[in-house]
Amino acid sequence: MSSDTFKIMRWNADFDGPWGAPAAVQYRSGGFDGLSLTSTPEWKPESIGFISELLGLRYLNLRVKISQDLDVFQINTLEDLSLLTGSRRKIPNVVLPQLRSLCLTDRPGIEMANQFPQLEHFQIGTWKGSDLEMVRGGGCLKSLYLEGRRQAGTLAGIETCPAVEEIMSVNYSIADSSPLRPLDRLREVKLLAASPAAPHGIIRFSDIASSDLAKVWISNAPVLQDVDALRELPRLREVRLIECRLGRDDLQELKTLPGRVDVRIISPRG
Repeated sequence: MSSDTFKIMRWNADFDGPWGAPAAVQYRSGGFDGLSLTSTPEWKPESIGFISELLGLRYLNLRVKISQDLDVFQINTLEDLSLLTGSRRKIPNVVLPQLRSLCLTDRPGIEMANQFPQLEHFQIGTWKGSDLEMVRGGGCLKSLYLEGRRQAGTLAGIETCPAVEEIMSVNYSIADSSPLRPLDRLREVKLLAASPAAPHGIIRFSDIASSDLAKVWISNAPVLQDVDALRELPRLREVRLIECRLGRDDLQELKTLPGRVDVRIISPRG
């Protein structure tokens, strides 16, 4: 969701000083419906309960090092939330009915279908999971970005999210690509597990062969199957294969792709 949708008040404690009552007055009098708040080592609030004073808050970007940040999940007007606090507190079992975009660092208690039923864009950093059960039943989810910790796991759960158009995983090695097969709206697929992460298991291009697919990036995959499935994709424009193992027949198939497809192959080191 574009930030242009909102009227955002930007407050950086390094320049504007600690948040206080005058700042809240400025927010209310300025007709804002969004807040971007950044703290400094010199100002670390004990809680962010003051956020509840900002009526009609639709956009919130918090870059505040704080453990007690659960008050955010009581603001049911939020549509776009970036919660970069470093907190590991469990997300409460509440519903944010209007939330469309969510960015946070890994923490327990994420159950998308129950808590964020309208969520379209989800980004999670320092993620330690081994499957995608947290997004199971996310019927509105369109884009998913995962930043792992070089762990291995599965994509189980994503197959229940039929609206997904973009998926990107970084530093996460998947067992196989089969959970992507039911997703017939895929436009971009990036499965990146650069060494020293473990290599991917089996990745089949037939599992991501949506007629809308335009871009596919894969790294560190020793087993790539069904390369010929790419030939039938009318909107394909870009293929990046980084440190993947390709046989002679696979390379030949890639050469037969239409000229509109930009194919780049970066060979394994050594």
